[in-house]
Amino acid sequence: MAKEQQLTLLEQGVDTWNQWRETQPSANLDLSSAVLSQANLGGINFRGAILRGCDFSEANLLGADLRSSDLQGSNLQGAYLSQANFSEANLTEVNFSSSYLFEANLSRVNLTDANLQWVYLGRADLSGSYLIGADLRDVDLRGACLVGANLSQADLRGANLIGADLQGADLSGADLSGADLSGARLLKTNFMDANLAGCSIYGISSWGLNLEGANQSSLSITPLGEPIVTVDYLEVAQLIYLLLNNQIIHQVVDQITAQVALIVGNFATPERQDFLEVLREALRNQNYVPIALDCHTDVSKDLKIEVLFTLAGISQLIIADATDAQHLFKELQQIVPKLPSIPVQPLVQVSSEKKSDLLSEIQSCSWVLEPYHYNTLDDALAALDSKIITPAYLKAREIRDRG
Repeated sequence: MAKEQQLTLLEQGVDTWNQWRETQPSANLDLSSAVLSQANLGGINFRGAILRGCDFSEANLLGADLRSSDLQGSNLQGAYLSQANFSEANLTEVNFSSSYLFEANLSRVNLTDANLQWVYLGRADLSGSYLIGADLRDVDLRGACLVGANLSQADLRGANLIGADLQGADLSGADLSGADLSGARLLKTNFMDANLAGCSIYGISSWGLNLEGANQSSLSITPLGEPIVTVDYLEVAQLIYLLLNNQIIHQVVDQITAQVALIVGNFATPERQDFLEVLREALRNQNYVPIALDCHTDVSKDLKIEVLFTLAGISQLIIADATDAQHLFKELQQIVPKLPSIPVQPLVQVSSEKKSDLLSEIQSCSWVLEPYHYNTLDDALAALDSKIITPAYLKAREIRDRG
């Protein structure tokens, strides 16, 4: 049936349309670019239909069956979508915005396995919705209400969830690597087997989380404009942030230092990031809790030294790589003499210039080990255990036994 005939049939009402669909389940439906604004389409069967570029603004799609449909670029601004089923639909570049309290009302909508890339869902109401396995990569969900939503197995890599409300949401098995959860509300949220690697979690509110089996590596706990601090485990991240900002708490947690290893250096480039990740993993394998302070950020020297001093004070050992961070040893010079119980293992790439002179400033301290010089990152990676971690560990034990 041609598009014009399909539109004529649709004008006869939802019941007539659905009856025809029952008799022609395999009919090729193509209503691309159709203008259906304010149409009453509650309960309509649009399953598998091609609806690209359609105008559904302010239409009634209550309980509509849109499974496996292609709605790319369509306008659903202000549409009533409660209980609609978008399972496996293509929703890329769809406009869901509205003029109401929330930018889009998708409460209790079924978006299972839907493709939502390039969709703006900032301040959207997705409470109770089904987003199981949905593609939400890099989607803007700032301030969205996801209370009770099911996002299990969803792809949320790089998603913007700043200020989102995830109370009671199910994110089991979801991939949130690199997502920004700053300021998000996480109350009884289920992160079982989820991937949270590299998430930004500054300012989150979290209680009663299920983190069983979750990957919680390299969580960023500092806001923009401050030195980048990354740690493993969400609970540890919150504690470290409190330590950085609350002196009273700092004074009562000396016992946690037994397994904390601080890594400092410039990790701005992908190559340096890879090196940092391998170093972290090597420390984890030695039962350490690695904390990384990235010195490449452009923040005040005083603030950087303050953060460095606080983190060093709760660590068992420090691994300091001054490659591409010539100022680092000058900053260490101001804190190392004050921390005689914490060994420092310096790393220096042979190709780097003017590092050895800076080393002499702190090498008079007996708890500063001989620097490990390496030609390439591969050399450093091959010697992580024998030349970097083990010497620092032995020095820490020596200091502890002596004290």
